[in-house]
Amino acid sequence: MQIDKKEVLVWLSHIEGIKNRDIDNLVNYFGDINEILNVDEKHIKRTLNKRRIIANRIIENRNEEFINKIFKNLYDNNISPLTIFDNDYPSKLKNIYDPPYIIYTKGKKIRLDIPLIAIVGSRKATPYGNWAAYQFARELAKWNIGIISGLALGVDASSHKGVLDEEGGYTIGVLGCGLDQYYPASNRNLMDKIIINGCIISEYCLGMPPLKYNFPARNRIISALSDGVIVIEASEKSGALITVDYALDHGKDIYALPGNINSTQSKGTNKLIRDGAKILLSIDDIIENLQYKYTIEKKSLEKTIKEDLSKIEAMVYEVIKGSPINIDLIVNKTGIKASELNSILTVLEIKGYINQMPGKIFTVSK
Repeated sequence: MQIDKKEVLVWLSHIEGIKNRDIDNLVNYFGDINEILNVDEKHIKRTLNKRRIIANRIIENRNEEFINKIFKNLYDNNISPLTIFDNDYPSKLKNIYDPPYIIYTKGKKIRLDIPLIAIVGSRKATPYGNWAAYQFARELAKWNIGIISGLALGVDASSHKGVLDEEGGYTIGVLGCGLDQYYPASNRNLMDKIIINGCIISEYCLGMPPLKYNFPARNRIISALSDGVIVIEASEKSGALITVDYALDHGKDIYALPGNINSTQSKGTNKLIRDGAKILLSIDDIIENLQYKYTIEKKSLEKTIKEDLSKIEAMVYEVIKGSPINIDLIVNKTGIKASELNSILTVLEIKGYINQMPGKIFTVSK
């Protein structure tokens, strides 16, 4: 049986229970990984003498029927395997400890020509945490910065949604299961949208369920592909802090959103700040750090306003844009009732378009 070394890796990754270290041992022993398909089984058993069950599974599945079924499933699910032997395998992954031998991708290609910022945090995010994740992700997307996260509930999902709501936004979802699995099931529609506007990736083969121990391991991929990690909300034992540990090993910048000292979901982020993480108050510091490595340009303001603001919000913004203006004068110029205008001004302020000065004076911030 003859298949190339990339296909051998795809086949090996579908051996139930196989680990990176098993493939390491096989590669180191045989040199040419293709030999595994035809070599006497005693050599496989000798190489994996402490992993006899895995050795037996490799021997049992050295057949065309098993291999053909794998590639048919990949084709039927529009999933592309990317191996460490491929020229377009991300260099950011290749240089970390325990790099995945293979990454399965669905959607667009993994982009490394643009900055990628990871946003992670609690699955049980507060309304504030979900709002912050969404807003920061969308603001970064306006600078053509991609967002990478884990497609979990809470902060992850809000981050992906923020990018997708910005035209042209690019996002990567890293799964802790096979790409033919929808996990969590409630994020099915979100996953489908990510595939159109970015990609989902996993080191796990098709059919791999979302096992608990897969998720800490997938966090090293989120960190490795990123140019920095934002932690929105995290309890003291949050899985997001595992991503931070990897990021520190990878030499990445850590940004933490300060939170209420009485909130369980902010204990982890507040401790990160105490221990030296950068305080996340705006995206300015992130942009400044990325500009040393990338050419970053924000989308035109006119286009951003058109996409981001409703007609009535845009009208109020245009009135304020000329010069600092009192709320009473805004009422006179727009004809909008004061009660309705207050809520519009609040939205504009939250979105970062205007600032309120003493005496109900408003001025633009963009």
